[in-house]
Amino acid sequence: MDTQRAQSILSEVVKNTPGLHGVLLLTDDGFPVVSTLQAGETEMRSTAVGAILCDSGERGISELGLGVMDAIVTVGSEGFFIVRRVAAGICLMAVASQDVLLGTALLRIRRALPQLYECLDHRAEVGDPTGPETET
Repeated sequence: MDTQRAQSILSEVVKNTPGLHGVLLLTDDGFPVVSTLQAGETEMRSTAVGAILCDSGERGISELGLGVMDAIVTVGSEGFFIVRRVAAGICLMAVASQDVLLGTALLRIRRALPQLYECLDHRAEVGDPTGPETET
């Protein structure tokens, strides 16, 4: 995986999205791959929560016959977090303040997904060979 390029992509998303505190890529097992969050307890808690939510969201969507998960958005009184699947085994999680423009954050994350997928070296076990959907 090209972690330097992935780090650069995540940093650009944070830089260009006011109110976004950090974005990270994590494994389905809850381990951080690349993160703009400060290393330590916050990053570790975020990866654990992100992995649980990604799995739970995908299972819920599947069980209810709602297609394929696009995003999980959780709203709290002090902010939001967004979880998106990048490829099989890898999720993206963004943590934002209550002041973030949610639509803008979702759009910037969606636009970054194809670039992040390319950082994964297109390994066969990484997921759908077509990669994440792109905007038209």
